[in-house]
Amino acid sequence: MISFLIVLLSPLLSLIFLPLKRHNRVLFYGIALTISIMDVVLCFYCPLGTRIILDPIPFLFIVDKFSKIFLLLISFSWLISIIYCFEFTKYHFQQKTTQFFLYLNILLTVVMLNASAGNMLTLFVFYFLGIPLTYPLIKIRGTSASKISAIKFLRQTLWPSLLILLPAALSVMAHVGNGPFASMKTLGAEQVSPLVGGILLAMFIVGISKNSVFPFHTWLPSTSPAPAPVSGLIHSIGTVKTGSIAIIKLAVYVFGLDYLQLLTSSFFTGGWICYLCGFTSLYTAYQALKTDDLKQRFGYSTVGQLSYIILAILTGSVNGIFAATLHIVTHGIAKSCLFYVAGFYNSVYKTVKVSEIGKIMPHTRFVAFVIAVCGLSITGFPFLAGFYSKDLMLLEEWNGHYYASAVFLVIGSFINILYIIGPIKNVFNKQSEQVEKKPMPISMFITFVICVALIIGGNFYVPYIILFIK
Repeated sequence: MISFLIVLLSPLLSLIFLPLKRHNRVLFYGIALTISIMDVVLCFYCPLGTRIILDPIPFLFIVDKFSKIFLLLISFSWLISIIYCFEFTKYHFQQKTTQFFLYLNILLTVVMLNASAGNMLTLFVFYFLGIPLTYPLIKIRGTSASKISAIKFLRQTLWPSLLILLPAALSVMAHVGNGPFASMKTLGAEQVSPLVGGILLAMFIVGISKNSVFPFHTWLPSTSPAPAPVSGLIHSIGTVKTGSIAIIKLAVYVFGLDYLQLLTSSFFTGGWICYLCGFTSLYTAYQALKTDDLKQRFGYSTVGQLSYIILAILTGSVNGIFAATLHIVTHGIAKSCLFYVAGFYNSVYKTVKVSEIGKIMPHTRFVAFVIAVCGLSITGFPFLAGFYSKDLMLLEEWNGHYYASAVFLVIGSFINILYIIGPIKNVFNKQSEQVEKKPMPISMFITFVICVALIIGGNFYVPYIILFIK
């Protein structure tokens, strides 16, 4: 239990050393990096079934197969963000770095607690707490654009949580109680009417608005004014993936996969949600293709990938859950790196416009390679990390007769390729004398190398993730 507790509280522990940053910046980052590495190592040694119960409030935190994978992803994403921020904060909000790390580490702790939630009450409370804690990070620049985007985020995530998600959670607790997920009876076992089950499923999918399903999807691309480390963590684990994690736990422990499949096999009891997610993915892929803002392009892309994750879960199959879990990992690594790339252009070349970056691209060919590897991985390009999750999604949807979901996935992935090619197609052009080539900050270079190595080397660790979940 000690190792589990340390994993959960490590981001808060590192805040003890935050005052050091003012006197010895290198020492602070060194200590933070050491703690984050320790966090990653301890995640491997957290025994399955470890529990922490808080009395008298019935909060339960447990290490199951899903939470262990998510805790590893969160810890690793934190580690990468520390490396990246070492140089990034020299370019941005230098007077606010203390607030930045304070808000960020508190949010990471809440995200870890949410990922390891062991019952419905814990899941809802720590999902909900992550909303107000994300707000100050989005508006940390203090510009009017960042304040507007932060307010939009709050509106599109807070109200659905209170008005849609909370009633659904209370209804589930009325049907099956608030016991530990792994030992509670599912809605299927309780023989809840498919009509009622379908309504609850829709309330969870839409009410967990961090999943960004239409109509609560526009907040995500609107967070582009946020700093790159914030965007990277929002799109990898800090915000949106908490919704995906919650849906996986609800599918497995609350609905039950057989019952979920029963609901989504009929259009009126849940099948229509597949079309909602599918159209969301195609619409946002089109929006990504036509926007000239690189961060917005990646933001729209994330909306589509979240929809693909939900589509895989809605197949109600074991392999669908495997595919969704795996895509959370592979997409999280690649997408955070893409936002760090956007942060590089914003920091060094003072632009995130695709049209301007195209002119810079011949001078930054290594960065173009990073975009290509991470972007193509997300599209499911063969033998990159994202290929395995996308391939498993497609096979399961087709074999499970969810043909519309499979078509949405194929078309959306094709459009993904088009908007990834957009910023890198100019890499083969002749270097312009009007563009001054600038050196890449070393910590950003290290971040890109680590992420690219994980994407290219996915075949070494992806099979272990699948075997672990099984």
